[in-house]
Amino acid sequence: MLMFISGLLLFFILHVATATPSLRKKLAGGTGDNAWKGIVALGSLGAVVLIVLGWKAAPNTVLFSPSALAIQLAPALVTVALVLFVIGGGNLPGYIKRTLHHPMLVGVILWSSTHLLANGGWRETVLFGAFLVFSVYALCSLLLAGKRARFVPAWKWDAIGLAIGLFVAIGIMHSHKWLFGVAVT
Repeated sequence: MLMFISGLLLFFILHVATATPSLRKKLAGGTGDNAWKGIVALGSLGAVVLIVLGWKAAPNTVLFSPSALAIQLAPALVTVALVLFVIGGGNLPGYIKRTLHHPMLVGVILWSSTHLLANGGWRETVLFGAFLVFSVYALCSLLLAGKRARFVPAWKWDAIGLAIGLFVAIGIMHSHKWLFGVAVT
């Protein structure tokens, strides 16, 4: 359990620092922007390894009954979340990015809240709850700081993001049982 919680703490400390513009500026100023990005990337990778390795050792006490509606809607909602994640992560300058400004964070909010409601265990609640709280914080922080996407959009980027996102979603859904131990129904 210590490994699981340590991984989550490391991951979110790094990401909160990045999502808080004034703190990010201070930290990146001290190390240089590229060095800061490297620290965050390597630290995040290490954190994910700790989370994955600690997952099985963490207790999975049932905290609440999963929402039947969330389970039914999960394939559609998570597909939308993955499309948004691809558009944001790929920095695809389409109309979706211009409208949402931070589509990756909106996608993570949708993904984490869906998974939070569709699961009832302690591990899932801690994992998806942490992602949900962080993503809401990061989105609000960036929008309040005026960090908005400004560019001339093109529909082709939305189409590319949609195609790649659908491909990723189908792949994850078909391999969800193998990857995560739970089949998508």
